[in-house]
Amino acid sequence: MEIQQLVPAEAGWKALFEEPTEEITRSRILGWALVQTGKTVEVVGMIVDPLDPSKIIPAPGSSSPGGGAFQRYGFSES
Repeated sequence: MEIQQLVPAEAGWKALFEEPTEEITRSRILGWALVQTGKTVEVVGMIVDPLDPSKIIPAPGSSSPGGGAFQRYGFSES
């Protein structure tokens, strides 16, 4: 994975995770990145790694501290 470009995210963007209890938890999106994996380039939200707060990682493929799987992005002004 190679980050080609990174831009800040507007406040309100969240990564949504479905916990084993079916509860939805949220993590703030810090920025949006163009990420290249092989020949594929996609836009992904970047979050603080819930398991290692010293790292910033792509939300897809990550999990919440409670073991929840990434589901989608969401936006809320509150």
